[in-house]
Amino acid sequence: MKKTILLGNGINRCILSNVSWGDLLSTIATKYDVEINQNISFPMQFETLVNQVLMNSKIAKDDAYTEIKQEIISLLKTATLPINAPHKALTDNADSILTTNYDFLIEQSIDKYFSIENIPVRSKDGNNKYNLRNSILVSEKEVFHIHGDMRRAQSICLGYEHYAGAVQHLREAIATKKDDDREKVPAIVLALRNQKYSTNTWAEKLFTDDVNIVGLGLTQSEIDIWWLITYRATLLYANRFNCKELLNNKIVYHDIDDVFDENMRFTLENLGVEYVFHYIPEKSNEYFLQKYLDVSNLL
Repeated sequence: MKKTILLGNGINRCILSNVSWGDLLSTIATKYDVEINQNISFPMQFETLVNQVLMNSKIAKDDAYTEIKQEIISLLKTATLPINAPHKALTDNADSILTTNYDFLIEQSIDKYFSIENIPVRSKDGNNKYNLRNSILVSEKEVFHIHGDMRRAQSICLGYEHYAGAVQHLREAIATKKDDDREKVPAIVLALRNQKYSTNTWAEKLFTDDVNIVGLGLTQSEIDIWWLITYRATLLYANRFNCKELLNNKIVYHDIDDVFDENMRFTLENLGVEYVFHYIPEKSNEYFLQKYLDVSNLL
């Protein structure tokens, strides 16, 4: 079975300064002289920031979203990949890579000659906002930026408006009923039965490949990923369309922390995802980095 790894911003935060989403939004809030409340969810922080900008200026709504996303891209462009970064070690054994990160540090870790200029500005399927089918091939590995990338500001997923649209597009790609002989089945079931009907989306990997999730907080704001996990669980446990025989892949969530998260374990294991806890004595970059390297040896 093919192997996929889903990587979050944790792998960047352990090697770089000022790359947390909270730090990015705080920097932008200061520039526009608006407030930011880090006690609310990250997507809502973004939405309240944008709407404060709209209240204080004559800029159009879509222009405000794009302008602030461009500010984020400008801040991310300063990031460089140090020699001790865990990115390559974590991806060495993966056939495909999914990431919520907007930068191209993963690609640079795989191929030191990788250049952002080689990536087309327009998407493969004509949709520049939702990165369902856009992948970058680096040294024979597919990399999907599932929440958008720096090359296309419009694709960057930050607020609830974008998250909700992403779920809508996922449902259309994965759950829309298709004809299969004498019955209609969800598109993903048709793909599981016969790969010639593949949806060609990053989301399909969560149904077909063994997936390890690393460096991703997986908060409840990640509604697109949670929808896929719950939809897969429903197909599996209800045995809809005989999915107990079709769904043979394994999803593992690696939690690196100083405290065991019982709520996360309970939630994931009741949704068909294995929870693996990796203890660190304290939340420091040094401990996170070492643990990411340790986890890479298990993949």
